[in-house]
Amino acid sequence: MDMESRRDECGVYESFRTFGFALLRQFFDPGPLAMEVDRVLSDGLIRRPPLTGDIRFQYVPMMTAETPASLSLLDRLGAVAEMLFETPVLPTRAKGTRYFGETPWHVDSALPVESLGCLAYLEAMGPDTGALRVMPGSHRSTLDEALREVRAAGARDPSLPGHVIATDPGDIILMNEHVLHAAFGGSVRRQWRVDYLRVPVGVEEIILAKSYFASLYDPEWDGGYDVDRYPSYGTDWRRSSRAAVRQLETLGVYEAASAHEAFIRSRL
Repeated sequence: MDMESRRDECGVYESFRTFGFALLRQFFDPGPLAMEVDRVLSDGLIRRPPLTGDIRFQYVPMMTAETPASLSLLDRLGAVAEMLFETPVLPTRAKGTRYFGETPWHVDSALPVESLGCLAYLEAMGPDTGALRVMPGSHRSTLDEALREVRAAGARDPSLPGHVIATDPGDIILMNEHVLHAAFGGSVRRQWRVDYLRVPVGVEEIILAKSYFASLYDPEWDGGYDVDRYPSYGTDWRRSSRAAVRQLETLGVYEAASAHEAFIRSRL
């Protein structure tokens, strides 16, 4: 299938490029994934209280043989990411997350690396129940500069002119990680997510990609989950024939993830 056909089939390329986000309606069967998320959150969390801060959440990676629905969706979305970026991509770890309360306006990455977040909520989300809301086009540098003061002064202001992305289970939100976004009016909600970035080419891109992954695997961040049962990259993943497996190893991602997991293990 050529690139133009893939763009037409997905129906999201122009929206993603122009506004920084797009929506895939009923992209997957939510039942098996919801059961997996519930199970890993039940079995995998060691410390039950949510992590504190502006964003309150709990999470567990879903990258092992115990989470086949998660891995299958990661593989399918990899093809979508390649269509959007028009180049091969690398995934981060997929994870199941439980969010508590509202989420203030923020971006997921401030690094000069183009990256894609793929989000699936496992409850119906509307404007009054914690649906993701975004500021279209805020991934573009000129608008991003204009919105810097908004992040500080209006971090918890639901009246700012964002676009609410109402979703049902089975929908996937595609979002540039530099897009300003928030969630208001919600209580407890479940989310599955995986992110992608381009396969780096050249020294500068490799350095930036390593910085991106290092920011995910802070060696002093306690995630509060069972890292032995649910590692960031399970044995099945690392033994698979996926092209990304060796590329992630070359970038030192597994080493960074192992250091991160060793710290969590030391806190038990």
